[in-house]
Formats: sequence, structure tokens, C-alpha cells
Amino acid sequence: MRSEIMSLSRGIDVNSFPYQLFQKAKQFGTWNPSDIDFSQDKEDWKRLSPEQKQSLKLRVSRFIIGEESVTMDILPMIMTVAKKGWLEEEMFLTSFIFEEAKHVEFFNIFLKEIGEMGDLSFSNEDHKKIWFEMLPSTMNRLLTDPSPQNIAEAAAMYNLFLEGVQAKTSYYLMYEGVRKMNIMPGLMEGIDKLKTDESRHISFGIYILQRLIREEPELYDFVENKLRNEWWPYAEGAWSSNALDDSATDGFGMKISDILEYARNEMNVRLSILKKATETELLNMTK
Repeated sequence: MRSEIMSLSRGIDVNSFPYQLFQKAKQFGTWNPSDIDFSQDKEDWKRLSPEQKQSLKLRVSRFIIGEESVTMDILPMIMTVAKKGWLEEEMFLTSFIFEEAKHVEFFNIFLKEIGEMGDLSFSNEDHKKIWFEMLPSTMNRLLTDPSPQNIAEAAAMYNLFLEGVQAKTSYYLMYEGVRKMNIMPGLMEGIDKLKTDESRHISFGIYILQRLIREEPELYDFVENKLRNEWWPYAEGAWSSNALDDSATDGFGMKISDILEYARNEMNVRLSILKKATETELLNMTK
């Protein structure tokens, strides 16, 4: 039973990083998917080749699977933060679930506007493994054991692997395959807004992981092993299935090898940021 109202007893730490993210969420995260004009998207859709339509439906279907999954599976993290009394972190996470739900709505509206339906058949077994097994099991573990290691694994899975690698690579596909053709302005407007939302989410995950790693530096090796050795093979398998038939490209002519290189680079960038947290801790220990 709670006996303290932290905003009264100690006040809100307005200088904390999560609180600053909360301010940005209020300022930039209130866009409405229903306000986006998809009239040109409907016309552009009609002019796409069958191969381009196939690839775009795959991308959007997988976006929906991802966005709905992270909407449904964020609650254990919110509950864990609340139980720890991390008020500012919980304040920001209230915007998190709102934004993820909005992303689900956006992609569903897009498909409806162009007269298409999403389909689970666009996901291979590696993609389904990530979203239907790995994510929920990792997040739900917090409900019974919110240890620092399990919190680190949840943040690494949700914010780094899924948002920082999977989602970021999906944006790359949209920019390289759709925006370069100067088509689908409604879809790309929403993608731009999604990317802004997700940048806050990724920043939050990095903040949580840095905080945990500074307290327990060995958690960096744990997280790195999860990303590189345990999770990456499934990501590689999922992205490889973007190829049309037996080709090495998708419907927009993007090479699967380039997609994998981009995704791998995003993973390496985020791990390098976390590595600095261990170096900071080691420097502090020598003083």
C-alpha cells in the first residue's frame, strides 16, 4: 500500500531526463492520424507495380504487427517503474502507450484508405518469433521478477532491438523505397511523425539502460550478448524474407544486403552508446 505522494513530499524533478521527454511528448506527440490526407496515396497506389504493392503491403502489415505488439506489451514496464517509485519515468511512459496506440491506428487507417487489408502471411517464422514470443515473454517476466537484469533485458528488447533496430530499419525502407519516388505523401507524413515519437522512446530506453549499467557494469555484456547473439539472427531472418521470390531485392529494388547492413549498423550505434556508460563507471571507480 502506498503511503506517500511523491509530487507532494519531494516534488517533481523537472530537470530529470524522463521529465524532459514528457514535456516533448506533450508538445510533439499529439498529432492525430485521422487528420492526415490520404487522397493522393489512393491514386499513387493504383499506379504501383504488382511487386511494389506486394512489398508495401508487407511493410505496412509488419508495421501493424509491431505497433500493436508494443502497445499491448508495454504495461509490465509501466507497472515495474511505478512499483519502484520512479515518478518521472512513469509520467513519460503514460505518453508511451498513447503514442503506440496511435501508431496502430495510423497504419490501419492507411490500409483502409487505399482499399487494402493487412495480412499475417507477410510475416515469416522469424518475424512472428520476435513479436509473438520473444517480446511478450521478456516483458511479462517483469511481473514476477523486476530485477535489474530483467529490466535491462526488457528495455534492450523493447527500445533498442525493436524500436532502435527493427523500427528504424523499417523507416529506412520507407524513405528509400517510397519517398524517393515522391509518392504516398499521407503515408510518409505519418512515418515522419512516428519517427519523432519513437526517437523519444529509444532515448528513454538508452537512459534506463545507462542508469542500470552504471550501477552494474556487467549488465552491458549481458545486453550485448542478447542483441548480437540471441536476437540478431531472428532479425536477419525476418529482413531476408523481404526479398521477392528468389531475388536479392524487394519490390522497390532495394538490396536485402543493404537492408541488413543498415540494421546491423543501427544495432552497433546503440551498443556503442551503452558502452560509454561502462567506461564512465570505470572512470568514476578510479577516482
